[in-house]
Amino acid sequence: MRGFFMKKYQIPKSSFLYKFSMRFLLLILIPVIVGWLIFIEAMNYFYVDNLLTAQQISMEKSLSSLETSLNATSNAITALESNTEIIYYLDYYSDKPEMLYSLEKNIRTFCGSLYSMSPYLSGIKIYSDSPILLYSTPFEKMENIPLEDEQLDALLSSKPQESVWRVVMDEKRAFPSIYRYQKFYAYNYAKVIGYIEIKISPQIFSDYFELLDSMVGNPDSSITLYHNNAPIYSTDEQMKSSISYSEIQNGYEMNYWKQTYENRLKIPELHFCLIRTGNLNDLNAAGGKVILTVISIVIVFLLLLILIYFSSVASLSKRILDFSSFIRHSDTDNLASYQPDPKYRADSDELALLINAYNEMITENTSLISKVQKMELLSQNARYQALQGQIHPHFIYGTLEAIRMTALQNKDREVASMIFSLSALIRYSISISPKAVTLKDEVEIASHYLNIQKIRFDERLEYEFSIDEELLSMELPSFILQPLLENAIIYGASNSLETCRLLVSVIRAEGTVTLKVSNSGLPITEERLKEVNDLLSGQLEPENFHGNRNGMALSNIRERLLIFFHGNASICMTCDGIYTSTVITIKNHF
Repeated sequence: MRGFFMKKYQIPKSSFLYKFSMRFLLLILIPVIVGWLIFIEAMNYFYVDNLLTAQQISMEKSLSSLETSLNATSNAITALESNTEIIYYLDYYSDKPEMLYSLEKNIRTFCGSLYSMSPYLSGIKIYSDSPILLYSTPFEKMENIPLEDEQLDALLSSKPQESVWRVVMDEKRAFPSIYRYQKFYAYNYAKVIGYIEIKISPQIFSDYFELLDSMVGNPDSSITLYHNNAPIYSTDEQMKSSISYSEIQNGYEMNYWKQTYENRLKIPELHFCLIRTGNLNDLNAAGGKVILTVISIVIVFLLLLILIYFSSVASLSKRILDFSSFIRHSDTDNLASYQPDPKYRADSDELALLINAYNEMITENTSLISKVQKMELLSQNARYQALQGQIHPHFIYGTLEAIRMTALQNKDREVASMIFSLSALIRYSISISPKAVTLKDEVEIASHYLNIQKIRFDERLEYEFSIDEELLSMELPSFILQPLLENAIIYGASNSLETCRLLVSVIRAEGTVTLKVSNSGLPITEERLKEVNDLLSGQLEPENFHGNRNGMALSNIRERLLIFFHGNASICMTCDGIYTSTVITIKNHF
């Protein structure tokens, strides 16, 4: 089918639509479906688990009702043990007429009244081994007690108020009868004078199962009642199978392979075990309809999303193909802007941005071609002028060197030193790289400049360098220090008859390099300081600055620093009353 679709709509495997479709299926649709199925299965598991937990709690609550009915027989035993006439009859029996009267009128009447204490009490007997006792209802000889040897031994060795239970099946009834046995003590538990037998009617189980069905409310499950390891009652005969009573624990268990579950409940005193068995599908019936409805809604929703998705991808693919086709068929000598289909012009997605960027590139490219043509003409003129200009530096160097040698012959060392420094300044200005120089080069040329000024001002000028040697290899624009020093001398040493100190420092702290040129000449006024800083911060346009070329030189330094360090440099001027300083700060320099 996929081949038919590909053939019919002619979608090659290398196409944009095909790749996006496959990625959608493999990365989105299939994982979503698998994840949803896992989620549904997990929700179904928790739903069944909660149902079984509620069912187990209901069974345990119903058991409390059964235990209450069984405990009602304890009240009958307590009443028998508290009756003085029964105790006297068993412990002090004689053939006096009073004994027969007590048996006939009091003891039997009292025993008859005990049946009203519990609707499930169906028989009372008292066994004794006294040889002189008149055995008549409710008294029986000990040799007639219907217990097996093991049960009898358990009764004889039992503690006060400890019971021994006997379960007897009745072929005429579905449920067994239960007999409870307990020792009968004389006053103060001094000695055993008999053994009490209480018979509990099978009706107690019939009522219990009715209560259990009403509380649990799962008619499709089956209930099996076990005594020790054998089943004695079941609502489904096929479920009657032996169990190991000692291994049974209260709780529930699910078997997903067989799709069955079990709720287990033990009655330890009677060695009874109640097991409720059912099919997990029956529990899922109610929740299954809801899950099926949810799955149907999700499938419809996914199909709708797939339709919308493929429609969007097909539209995007067509736009890309149209754009690429336009580029392939464009004339390389005359590139034109691309005009998309009118119905797509309002789109502002990534493809629209790409088309806009392409059109801007074409417009800029046309402008650049025109500029390149002009630059070629200018370049030819510049090369011609450069050939002529190469003659001048050699002429200047030769002339300055001749003057310096003449000064040395005349023993005028100061003039010779000034000429040497001037020659170095000119050579540096001509030979420096247009891109960058090192701080070491800047410091060296600054030293030559200050040497000339020192000879000029003599004792009126003192200068000092404080440079971090690790920063000497740092690159920066050319002619940064010299204009700052020139500005300091013009407004410092030239305007004062006192000795002017120039301090040049370059330090680094926490990734920031600070270059400072300070002079102790006449301090700058506050108004002038604000105007200069406004210029250096960009708040004041250069054409509005009132000053000479030195202010413009500072503005030129600022522009070159911003370009060279990509906006991470700044320049400002400070004054502390003694020193007027020009400070350059370069951030993020490591």
